[in-house]
Amino acid sequence: MSRPLDLALVWHMHQPDYRDPETGAPLLPWVYLHAIKDYTDMAWHLEHGGGVSATVNLVPALIDQIEDYVSQFDAGVLRDPLLALLVHPDLDHASEHERELILDSCFRNNHARMIEPFPAYRLLRDLFVRADDEGGGGRGYLSGRYLGDLLT
Repeated sequence: MSRPLDLALVWHMHQPDYRDPETGAPLLPWVYLHAIKDYTDMAWHLEHGGGVSATVNLVPALIDQIEDYVSQFDAGVLRDPLLALLVHPDLDHASEHERELILDSCFRNNHARMIEPFPAYRLLRDLFVRADDEGGGGRGYLSGRYLGDLLT
């Protein structure tokens, strides 16, 4: 008679500290993006996993950065430059620096896994590529609505 298998499922969550050491502002959005997508998905799977147990290990640097985002939202002061742009009053009047930050940041990912499976995101990338292929001036045709969709 065979004995049931024991399985230890361990999720090790880690992110380097992506904050600027002088200002504390996040330099890259990975902690926030993983927190709203992957980490919440993992918690949902554990809650609905039919009695499956797991150990989740979060490293201190990750916990500190997540708590930093919570404090930003609690205070209503967003130091994350991309999140701050989400509440920009009018992205049609975003500065050149703000526009470039959005365009340079929002496609910095694994395109095969993070863009291709999502038709709306793929369309935004295709529009960007088309505008970018037109030379430096092509990016100027991308509207505030486009930038808002891309940020979202």
